[in-house]
Amino acid sequence: MSEPTAAGTDHAALARERDSILTAIAVFKFVKAVTLTALGLGALRLIRSDVRDQANAMFDALGQSIDVVPVLRLLRDIGALAPNSLRLVGAGAFLYAALFITEGVGLWRQRRWAEYLTVVATASFIPFEIFEISRRLTLPRVGAFVMNVLVVVYLVYRLRNPLSWQLDDTAAGADPEHKGEASQSPDASVTR
Repeated sequence: MSEPTAAGTDHAALARERDSILTAIAVFKFVKAVTLTALGLGALRLIRSDVRDQANAMFDALGQSIDVVPVLRLLRDIGALAPNSLRLVGAGAFLYAALFITEGVGLWRQRRWAEYLTVVATASFIPFEIFEISRRLTLPRVGAFVMNVLVVVYLVYRLRNPLSWQLDDTAAGADPEHKGEASQSPDASVTR
């Protein structure tokens, strides 16, 4: 059995209560954030005409084989954009990366606000994913759609069926790390 720390929190008990699915969703959000940050940086680098010329030369050398790999096709299409459009692509990628980092950190720390944020943000993209699948059915689109639906369903289930320690923390308004401190109210020490 582990020893409680000075703050009164039993870290071994918190580790047993860590939700592995929530942690996996957080890691997934971090990976998406890194990918979008790279996309944003790439879009901003393409604003320079010499970099754009090099990218176009590479895509021309690859020829038709580029259409087989969706990521390369996306990069080619982004490289064909005007500089102002590239700035917008970069800014949009950075904004979405910031959202995914916020979701990821909150989910990693098992915060309920992050679960609500992730449900709203992820569910808001599902209609667009359905539209994209209806335009062209591909394995990556279907995979992303299924993953996002599973994330939303799981988080809604978690929000509707919280664990007992989540209810205690929510009622006391405390963080899970300071569970022992939250259960002591100022009125508990007052005698009648």
